[in-house]
Amino acid sequence: MKNFWSFRRANFNLRPLNHIALFLLLSMTLLLIAQSCKKEPSSIGLNLINRDLGAAFTDTTTLISYSVLEDSLNTTNLVFNFLGYVKDPVFGTSHAGIYTQFVPAANSVNFGDAPELDSIVLTLRYTGGFAGDTLDSFIIKVYELTESILSSKAYYQNDSITHNGNNITFLSYFRLYPTPTTRVRLDTILEPHIRIRLDNDLGERFLRNASRMETAEDFKNFFKGLYICAEPFQNNGSLVNFTLTSTLSGIQLYYKNGGESRRFSFTIKNEDAVRFNTYRHNHGIGKDEFVDQVVRKDTLLGEKKLYVQAMGGVKTKITFPYLKTLKDKRMVINKAELIITNIGEDLHSYPPPVRLGVYGVNAVGTNIFVRDDGTTYFGGSYDAQKKEYRFRITRHVQDIILRDLQPSIYLVVAGAAANANRLIFNGTHPTDETSRLKLEIYYTEY
Repeated sequence: MKNFWSFRRANFNLRPLNHIALFLLLSMTLLLIAQSCKKEPSSIGLNLINRDLGAAFTDTTTLISYSVLEDSLNTTNLVFNFLGYVKDPVFGTSHAGIYTQFVPAANSVNFGDAPELDSIVLTLRYTGGFAGDTLDSFIIKVYELTESILSSKAYYQNDSITHNGNNITFLSYFRLYPTPTTRVRLDTILEPHIRIRLDNDLGERFLRNASRMETAEDFKNFFKGLYICAEPFQNNGSLVNFTLTSTLSGIQLYYKNGGESRRFSFTIKNEDAVRFNTYRHNHGIGKDEFVDQVVRKDTLLGEKKLYVQAMGGVKTKITFPYLKTLKDKRMVINKAELIITNIGEDLHSYPPPVRLGVYGVNAVGTNIFVRDDGTTYFGGSYDAQKKEYRFRITRHVQDIILRDLQPSIYLVVAGAAANANRLIFNGTHPTDETSRLKLEIYYTEY
């Protein structure tokens, strides 16, 4: 050792290391080696796309897809409610109506000894969402319910409640020109909303029956609620979104007592007031290629174009017929991504959904949750620049291969009960094959 260190000093002018320095040098070296071997947990698997490791990629997985009419859709107590009529050049016509209860803004109502009616007005607060052309008007009619809405029941888009046959708008109808961003000037400037004057007979009835408004339940027994519906006027119409739980939504009763002007409100914001949307579609008058596939069930047309529509309209079934044959192969799915390309036109009047959703089907045909849903990488949001949606459904594809699930998923509009959007997208073998509906799979063989 003496000769060794003498050589080092002679050639490099170094001092010999003591035991402590040598120990620290070795420790630092081991630490650096250990750090270089670490890998982010979230990237393990996804970074195995390397043919040197036996990994591979395919986007030619066989898909069979076609669009069908949607089943029932729960529309009870939605945060937002659509109202209107629209004639879509592809999907046909859609009507959106609202059934709702009201409750007094305060208990123990007292209108005074000799109240005099000024007017009674139905108000609905705009949310801002729409479909169709807001320059087109449509007609609103209002009917009093003769059957109670039940708080214990779930209501769906095809449900209805018995109502009186007489429209109770002040005139024969109320024609709405939607202005979802225009504020309203009364005594002060209020947020955008519509004001539909109702028949004076209803206001007089309210003023004469204050004793039947002691509680919310008393009032709902006396006045069961309203059905608010829309009809076409001349052109294609539109669908407009409202927030019924806003303080600006409800029935406003204007009256005088002792010469003093007063107002009393009946609101929908209280949890005691149940509401639901009703949607009616006439898909049979849509575009021929849409009608042939969705209504007449020509499933082969799904090779060219596919469709989804909110409001209980249309969904698309996507089947992977050969995925289960991979069960006996020695392979791991690293990533499976479904890609949907929007080919719709007139995106201003008919904007694509902000998000799509998917659900699976178990062995007995029951709809099931896709395990990838809820994860940060799941996807489903619209990329306007690429005009596409992407879903990472890796776990679900693995579940189809290994578990007793049907090899199919359904594609729908996310939040379809409170949306009015629709989407036209490329099928499995469109004219432009580069933007076809496809499943990209990254996998590793072992």
